[in-house]
Amino acid sequence: MKKVLVIFSFLFIIISYQNVIFASYNNEALEEKIQQHVQQAFKERSKVWNQFLNGEYTSVDKIEDELETFIADPLLKSDVKMFEKMIKDPMSFEQISSVFIKDISIIKNNEDVVTLDTVVIWTVLDYSETYEEKLRYTVEMKKNKGKWFLSDYEIRK
Repeated sequence: MKKVLVIFSFLFIIISYQNVIFASYNNEALEEKIQQHVQQAFKERSKVWNQFLNGEYTSVDKIEDELETFIADPLLKSDVKMFEKMIKDPMSFEQISSVFIKDISIIKNNEDVVTLDTVVIWTVLDYSETYEEKLRYTVEMKKNKGKWFLSDYEIRK
């Protein structure tokens, strides 16, 4: 009886250990995949921002059409409202030269929604200089029809 218990315990430990390794590997693979999607979404969003500042968009509808290819609600609605406000009340804004996702780790992983802790480095073009700004964000990505979309982000404190 003791031998059966020892063998069963040994098998249980081996199976559990393999599941932990597999889960860890899946998390790392997902982080790498998500990092690419986050990088692309921030890059495309910055491109739309710069094109707007350069007067390349004639309407908010065209901006929304462009944004919805990589951004989901609630961020999409928020961005559209921001661009509408900027059209009604034009002010001076800085362009984004580049954006780079430096660090990323998964905080929460549901099947179609992933929450991330992310460090983003923005290179900003001011009137007289170019400077970098490094900020830490909580980023939310949503999966829809097999594609990941940036759905929200906020500065972490």
